Amino acid sequence: MTPFLFFLTAALILIVLEVAVFQFTIFWSIFIGLGALIAALAAMVFPEASWLASTAIFVTSSILICVAFYRPLKNWQKKPSKQPGHDAIGQMVTVTEDIRRNSPGKVQWSGTDWSAYLSKKDKIDLSKDDTAYIESMEGIRLTVRKSKP
Repeated sequence: MTPFLFFLTAALILIVLEVAVFQFTIFWSIFIGLGALIAALAAMVFPEASWLASTAIFVTSSILICVAFYRPLKNWQKKPSKQPGHDAIGQMVTVTEDIRRNSPGKVQWSGTDWSAYLSKKDKIDLSKDDTAYIESMEGIRLTVRKSKP
C-alpha cells in the first residue's frame, strides 16, 4: 500500500467516524483525519516521497490543526443556542412537579413531561402549576427559570 492510499483511507475513516458516530462532539478524530488528508494530498503531489516524509507531514499537520481549531470549536460548542429542529429556549412550560434548588422536578412542554432543574440565576423554588421558561436544554434535561431568559 502506498502512503497516498494509506493516509487517504485513514482520513476517510476518521472523518466519517467523527461525523456519523461522534457528531462533532470530540473533534479529535476530525482533526487527525484532516491531518491524514493533508498527508494523502502531499503523497499524491509528491509520489516519490517516503513513508517517513508522509508520516512527518501527517503528524505536523495534525498538530497544527489541533492547535489552531480546538479552542475556537470548543468555545463554539459551549455557546448556548437553540437546538436544531425546534426552538425550545425561551418557550413557556408548566411545572407538573415541584422544582427545588437541590432537586429536579418535572415540567410539561410539547405534550410531554420533562425532567427540569432550576436555573442557577433563580433563587425561588417553583411549585406545581407555576409557569416557567426554558433557559437551556441538555439532552432530555431542561433548565428552567421563573422569568423569560
